[in-house]
Amino acid sequence: MGFYRGISVLCALGCMAFAAGCGDDDEATDSTETETPAEPRHGLTAEQASQVLAKVGDETITVGEFAERLADQSPYLRARYNTPERRREFLENMVRFELLAQEAERRGLDELPEVQRLQKQMMIQQLMREQFEDRIQLDDITDEEVREYYEANRSEFHTPEQVRASQIRFTDRAKAQRVLTQLKDAPDDMDLWRRMAQENDTDPATRGARHGDLRFFSQDGSRGEGQDPIPAPVAEAAFGIQRIGQLHPELVEVDGAFYIVKLTGRRAALHRSLEEASRPIRNRLWRQKRETSVEELVTRLRTEAEVEENPGVLEAVRIDAPEGEMAGPLEPPFGAHP
Repeated sequence: MGFYRGISVLCALGCMAFAAGCGDDDEATDSTETETPAEPRHGLTAEQASQVLAKVGDETITVGEFAERLADQSPYLRARYNTPERRREFLENMVRFELLAQEAERRGLDELPEVQRLQKQMMIQQLMREQFEDRIQLDDITDEEVREYYEANRSEFHTPEQVRASQIRFTDRAKAQRVLTQLKDAPDDMDLWRRMAQENDTDPATRGARHGDLRFFSQDGSRGEGQDPIPAPVAEAAFGIQRIGQLHPELVEVDGAFYIVKLTGRRAALHRSLEEASRPIRNRLWRQKRETSVEELVTRLRTEAEVEENPGVLEAVRIDAPEGEMAGPLEPPFGAHP
């Protein structure tokens, strides 16, 4: 059974396999075929591994393939299939899988665009593993590289106390006061808060689906890189609230606008030593090296393939976002970031 053919048919038959009664043994059959091992594996010599265990039409299942698929399962399933009866059951699942795969191919399902797209995705995953995961290891990151990153990004590992708060901003003081009174009468009613924020918040950055959420910020109002700071009076009001879920008792006025402020979270100051930060830094640098290698490969392939694009035709595309949802960043195509 061909490797890519097996992938295509597997993708097309996900639902059909359940309907055919695969039950909780689907996991035991959902893996790709491997070549007969050149060296002894799983207690088998090369000759033993090449022996035919079953034949389904023109396709064969060898002892080596059976052992590889069984080895791919979780420790729980490997233990489950440790008796002759259970191993015969595992083999029957493999035969059933092949029967369904052959039927799908007869029906031309391997030619469906969505099946071929999933096949490409799985090939890219395999490429990422062979080209990058197996070649770029955590051990390749030196202690000096970790130290240099730590020193250049100390703010990541030393942060002051932060709070999280939500706001509702008004331009009308009387209206803001009426809503504040209503919220103070039901301080634990989150549905009321969401409704009031949805109906009244005039800040385009927090209205809508965020329901006034300002996320975390420091006492001076500073937030993460690229985010505008919180107005100082709003930050001061949030830090003055003692208990999470409480409201600041008064309206906060800033440049002619009036804010209702609610404390929703608190984060203690963070101070991590180089030793404590070493592992996450090493993981981050490892990912960066992989991403750089991927981009270098894609750049080379793009040059060799002489890619031509015609983005002007995209102007005709119209995809409406669900009403009330804010547009977010587009996800990169599969494989752009492994």
